[in-house]
Amino acid sequence: MATITKSSAQLALSATCTPTRVNVSNSAAVGSSLATKTFTDADKVYSFKAVATTTSDVATLTLSSGDVATSGSPTVTGAGVDFEGNDVGTLATVYAVLVEQTVDGSMFVDGDFTEFRSMAKSGDKALWLWNDGLTVSAQTLILDLNAIGVAAEVTVIGKA
Repeated sequence: MATITKSSAQLALSATCTPTRVNVSNSAAVGSSLATKTFTDADKVYSFKAVATTTSDVATLTLSSGDVATSGSPTVTGAGVDFEGNDVGTLATVYAVLVEQTVDGSMFVDGDFTEFRSMAKSGDKALWLWNDGLTVSAQTLILDLNAIGVAAEVTVIGKA
């Protein structure tokens, strides 16, 4: 089995603002600068893709195993295997989950730790990070794929 190195997530949300009030000059930065969160003891990473074939397809990921159950008839590829194609096994801790929409269309993300109902465009992303990791057993992440052809990729980093 290969070794995982440099597992991390990067994020920032900021803006530079120029005030227009009287007797106020210079710009101000609002938000946070780019930060990197590393996961030094992560030993599992997996990713899968789900594509809707009807307007009511659902893909339910079990975080600890990488297995995906479906309702309707979504096309799911890469589920349950790691980056080498080996069985994910069992994760005890999840550090990060990234959901990226790859095709336009209505999509909701639900599950044990979220209810996010606003994804609609290719490039929309949702990232969840846990500083000390989320202990997992049967927790799920649910993709409600509400338009034919809508697609998403999910990536998970954790440890056994």
